[in-house]
Amino acid sequence: MEGSFIMSQEIYHPGLRGVIAGETEICRLDDGIQYRGYCLHDLAESATFLEVAYLILFDDLPSEEQFADFLSILAEEQELPDVITEVYSRLPVHLPPLEVLRTGIGLLSHFDPQSSETLLRSGHDQTMRLIARVPLLLGAWHRLRSGEEPLKPKSELSYVANAYYVMTGEVPCALFERALEVAFITCAEHEFNPSTYVARIVGSTRSSQYGPVLAALETFTGNLHGGGDDHPLDVLQEVGSPENAEDWIESLKPDTHIPGFGHPVYKECDPRSTILEVECERLSVACKRTDMEVLADAIEQAVWKERKLPPNIDWSLCRLLSYLGIERDLFRCMFASARMIGWSAHAVEQCETNEVIRPRARYRGAEDCRFESLRNRSD
Repeated sequence: MEGSFIMSQEIYHPGLRGVIAGETEICRLDDGIQYRGYCLHDLAESATFLEVAYLILFDDLPSEEQFADFLSILAEEQELPDVITEVYSRLPVHLPPLEVLRTGIGLLSHFDPQSSETLLRSGHDQTMRLIARVPLLLGAWHRLRSGEEPLKPKSELSYVANAYYVMTGEVPCALFERALEVAFITCAEHEFNPSTYVARIVGSTRSSQYGPVLAALETFTGNLHGGGDDHPLDVLQEVGSPENAEDWIESLKPDTHIPGFGHPVYKECDPRSTILEVECERLSVACKRTDMEVLADAIEQAVWKERKLPPNIDWSLCRLLSYLGIERDLFRCMFASARMIGWSAHAVEQCETNEVIRPRARYRGAEDCRFESLRNRSD
């Protein structure tokens, strides 16, 4: 026992950085991102988000028949319980959408016909209900706080188009729809990031699917968890013009965090940001906002020259969502609604290992203290 304890001290890594904490067949990050063995660039270029969701959840891309069944189930589940609208209408309008989304998912769990069943029995069934309903939760909250009635999805629209429609009230053009499709695909999964590992921890206890999703969603309230951060827009506004980029970066203290730059895994290039940059360029031309892309490029070059930090997914994602007209405080919720696919798949995968995640800690507090009764303790 003593030897094993010493060994655990020797392999201690703060924050588990660099530690292999488990095995997965869902996502690979080495030598380019792959979902279940498929290159992310290929999926973003040719697949739909729901095809990718099926791939992540069920191990392979669907056949036409499998995909038709998948779409049919989702269509049947695209409806919210009446209580959601009732509760949402009573919430203060200033609440962060992420907290409202968490409340909505918690309410959905109470109305799930398999709410008490474990991941092994009903995990994917619960996930499909969440896939169908989370965009409706976001749309209902945004419209209610804006003084408008929630919208029901249109049967003739795709999943992503409906996600846009129920929030904005507008049917997206083909360019907008494809850009959002690509954004959802790139956000769907990313190995053992903090939120996903939390989902695996909860999943290892054989909970329902709602537990891992809610726990993972809670991590998104933390400032240090990337994914849908809107603060890169503040950087663009602060710099103002391409000519100011180098002076701006030189004026920052060396340890100043720059929103949208740097990543624990990627030191030279975040592949997701590269994929979304292409969509940003197309959208900027259509929206007549090419000046923002020129500014973003100047900032990228200045940050790399001064800090050697690559742009991460948030740097391009925030511009993409801005071009689409999505409210800034909804960015993280949009990211989470896509990443929910990865959370769900990882929770099931961990549950299937039949191994509860239970690490050890290195103790560094007081030792061998002698207890004294209350009346004998001095101030």
